[in-house]
Amino acid sequence: MKKPTIKEDETASKEWINQTLRKIYRKMVEMYNIDFTYFRDIKIIRQSEILKQLTERMRNNLKENGIICSDVQWKQISESLSKNPATWFFENLAFYNPEDDVLYMNEKMLKNHPEKIIPVCTHELSEKLLSTYLPSNLKTSTHVLVKAYVEAEKTNNPRKLHELLNMSVDIVFKSVFKEGICEAVTLQTLRHADPEMKVESLEKELEIGHSKCIDILFDLEKAKRNVDAIEKNQNGLHGKRRKIQVTDGEKPIKETLGSFQIIKGISYYLGYPLAKAVLEKYGIKGIKLALENHPPSKAQYFAEPQTYLALLEKLIAFEE
Repeated sequence: MKKPTIKEDETASKEWINQTLRKIYRKMVEMYNIDFTYFRDIKIIRQSEILKQLTERMRNNLKENGIICSDVQWKQISESLSKNPATWFFENLAFYNPEDDVLYMNEKMLKNHPEKIIPVCTHELSEKLLSTYLPSNLKTSTHVLVKAYVEAEKTNNPRKLHELLNMSVDIVFKSVFKEGICEAVTLQTLRHADPEMKVESLEKELEIGHSKCIDILFDLEKAKRNVDAIEKNQNGLHGKRRKIQVTDGEKPIKETLGSFQIIKGISYYLGYPLAKAVLEKYGIKGIKLALENHPPSKAQYFAEPQTYLALLEKLIAFEE
């Protein structure tokens, strides 16, 4: 089917997307030998509806974990998302909702960035493949993190906040790696499924983004080391001085937690080179082993993938 122009109606665009994606889906099942289902439907929606849906999903996820926020708090969250400096990210956004098994995409992408449609939607197919392939306990880490953060704030316990930061950094590295895996699976599939797709240009874009953004992972490690040092120092101090040290330690924690939304928006860039290296050497089974048992936990691994591959090779040999 011929690709519609941006002037053609939404129905034609949706039909073209669906036919193209189904072809890519069949190739993905064939390549990775993982039997997962295609989307029940594809829906093209406005950016305001995307923000509404994402906020509602966040609210439901928290509610399932026993965290109830007021309407006022959710209004603030919605306003924060809509005014966030990274709002541009939503313009090229598609997301798969497992609750209704529907792929949603921003109508602005059809009008402003039609070249992004298939790569972005194929990424969501990769997300669906991973959700089938990985155990459920790897899907709930963000919920655990949010719950721990709310509880730490309620008790105003600095030590709990320090523990939270350690947990957060580990979750961020794993999340970045998973997003990189989806992008690696996407590009590897497109190379075989669609000869007309300019995969080289997509990969070049990821590599450029990676080089520009990689320092943010080292900043995370630096913040963690700073807080660890403060906690270590405060353990040997008493009275007023001890209290000052704890207060100073809370600032980098909150700053680091506040940067996670930005990291999510650039996680494809950050995780792609490492994920590609693991996928090419060990295949999808190696990816599963890495995520389940040996997730990358250092910024160095994302900057220099060979250092992680060497470690993973030793761990695999030891387990065998």
